[in-house]
Amino acid sequence: MNDELNGQLTPTEPDSWRIPPYARRALWLESDAGTVKTEGEQGTFTLPAPAETLNVRWGGAEGPALARLRWQSDSLAWDGAVAVGGFVDAIHITEIDGMDFPMALVFIGGQPLKAGTTPYPAPAARTQVPYPPTNSYDATADDVNETVTTWLVGEESPLVRLAENALMNRLRVFCFGHLADAEGGWHKHFALPLLLESLTLFAP
Repeated sequence: MNDELNGQLTPTEPDSWRIPPYARRALWLESDAGTVKTEGEQGTFTLPAPAETLNVRWGGAEGPALARLRWQSDSLAWDGAVAVGGFVDAIHITEIDGMDFPMALVFIGGQPLKAGTTPYPAPAARTQVPYPPTNSYDATADDVNETVTTWLVGEESPLVRLAENALMNRLRVFCFGHLADAEGGWHKHFALPLLLESLTLFAP
């Protein structure tokens, strides 16, 4: 492709991550010039105008914002990673048919994190002290309207305890995870299955 309008969401390597079948009609790319739907397992798209940054949205132009990506020629190299900063609005514990343990649904009201934001502290920074702090406000894409995302995690995970703390004390959080693979079957129970993998809390 190698132009400023056409590209694909996923990496170009043949064995790289591909968009699960359940998500192929639900992913959209938002820029200042408008929002376009992506197509197929690679998420091909055509932008209305060149853009430096793009937001991945679910379900349409007003749907939840999942990630902010930098423009790259040919491929945006998105691997299904979702990164959002905001506040825990609610936590729901539920049994799910076919599961041996309950699941927690963590509701986050917030905005996507800027491209390149990593959990605190980032792995590369752990070889030095002191760890460089992350500014919880500078890292969020504050030009994007707040949306609500719902994250799935096992009820006994320590991440649930952190989420409870954030909910009770109204602490800002960073949430990191991935769009669930089709093999796990999560899409049969939830329209937008986001698996929570990492959570960062910030002091008031």
